Amino acid sequence: MIVWIILAAIGVFVIAAATVGGVTGSLAVRPRRSVYDLDEAVEFVAERLSPELTAELSFEDVRAVLSAHCDYLADKGVASAATADDIGTGLLLVPDDEPLAWILGRLDSQGIELEDEQVVEVLDVETRYYRAIGAIGPEVSGPGDPE
Repeated sequence: MIVWIILAAIGVFVIAAATVGGVTGSLAVRPRRSVYDLDEAVEFVAERLSPELTAELSFEDVRAVLSAHCDYLADKGVASAATADDIGTGLLLVPDDEPLAWILGRLDSQGIELEDEQVVEVLDVETRYYRAIGAIGPEVSGPGDPE
C-alpha cells in the first residue's frame, strides 16, 4: 500500500514538473513584451531634455506631448492599450511631418502653445525611451538604395 502511495506521489511530481518546465520554456523563448508607461516616460523624457528646454517646459507640457503622441499612434493602429495581437500587421506609411502636425493640432485644441522645435525634441527623447524599454530594436542593415 505504501509503495503505491509513494509511486503516485512521484508520478504527480513528475507530471507537475514537466508541465511547469514546458510553460517556463515556452515563455523563455518569447520576446519580452514592451509596455509603455506614461508616467515613467514623462519622467524619463523630462530628465533628458536639454537644459534650455527644461527651463521652458513643465512636466504637464511633456505629459501632454507624450499623451498626444500615444493618441496619434493609437489612431494610426500602431499602438494599442489592449494586447499585441490587436495591433495591425500591415505596412504603415506615414509622412515625416504628419505626427508632428497631428500632435501640434491636438495640443492647440487643448490650449497648449508649444513651438515645433520643442515638440520635436520631446519626441526625439521619447525615441530613446522606446529603445530603453525594448520597443525599438537595433537598426537592421538592408540592401542599398535601388536608385
